[in-house]
Amino acid sequence: MKNETKLTLLIFILTSFIFLSACSDDSENNGPSDIEAASGIYILTELNVNPAQDVNEDGIASTNLLNEMPCISGNLVLKDDGTYVLTLTGVEVTSITGDLFFISCSPRTVSNSNWTINAGQITLFGNVTTTPYVLADNMLTRATGEDLPNLQNVVYQKQ
Repeated sequence: MKNETKLTLLIFILTSFIFLSACSDDSENNGPSDIEAASGIYILTELNVNPAQDVNEDGIASTNLLNEMPCISGNLVLKDDGTYVLTLTGVEVTSITGDLFFISCSPRTVSNSNWTINAGQITLFGNVTTTPYVLADNMLTRATGEDLPNLQNVVYQKQ
């Protein structure tokens, strides 16, 4: 009987070992990585200021300067190798007096460097500065919350 107990115990241990070693690791993520999911082409959709401005003098002030100035454009290409290319025709803001500002389009610029993503925050690295964006629902948003002559926020939509 002793040998039968030992044999049963040995079979149980071997079966348990085989069963446990055959299980797959459910923690594996077969979906795209964060950097792959965030990679793509983003188009500038909002360049918001406060207070609202009527730069095109049509009688309708807007907080989104893209509604006021057709010369503003931008696209951001986030590559899955961790590099980016940003092409931007933005704005230059000059304070005149009080709440009056002269707003004009800036020359087109092209910049490129590296980017990272961490917990939904994308950081673009430049020569001197880093620029953080929040990624949510295929929208990249950089919010500063500042009034003119600075920007409230910048929004890019993934294509």
